[in-house]
Amino acid sequence: MHPFLVPGAWLLEGNYFPTGKTPQRVSGVTQTRASEAFPETIEVQGEIRDADDPTSKPVLSTFHLDVVGRQQVRFRMDSIPLGTVLLGRGFYDDAAMALQYASPDRRILGFESYTSCGEGVLRTTGVLLADGALVTSWLAKLERIAAGTR
Repeated sequence: MHPFLVPGAWLLEGNYFPTGKTPQRVSGVTQTRASEAFPETIEVQGEIRDADDPTSKPVLSTFHLDVVGRQQVRFRMDSIPLGTVLLGRGFYDDAAMALQYASPDRRILGFESYTSCGEGVLRTTGVLLADGALVTSWLAKLERIAAGTR
C-alpha cells in the first residue's frame, strides 16, 4: 500500500510556482483519514500557508481518494457551493502514486505525484492548468508526524 493511503498526518514544506508571480515557500499539515462508513475512501485535508509570513491566512483543501483496485484510485474534490469540481483517477504501488484530474467541463486540469523517499518521507510534485495555460506548479516534501506528537 502506498504510504499516503494509510491514515495519518504529514508536515508539508515546499515551494509553489504560480505563473507570473514570485515563487512562494509554503508549509502546512496534511491529514489522511479513512471514512468510517467506507474504509476504502481516504479523505485528504490540507492546510498550507506562506512559510515566510506566520500571520498569513491558511489555504484549506479537501479531496477524496477511493481505492477502487489493487493499484488504482479514483480522485474527487467537492465544493459545497459548486458541487463536484474535480474528478479523476490515479495509479499507485508501494513507492509511487500518480493522479490526474479535471473539472467536468475540462477547463481545469491537474496532475500530481507522491513518491516515497524513505521511511516516512514523500516528495510531491504537481501542475494545475486552466484553459490550457499553466496556473501553478509545486514541489514539496511530506514528513509523517508520529502519533501523539502534533
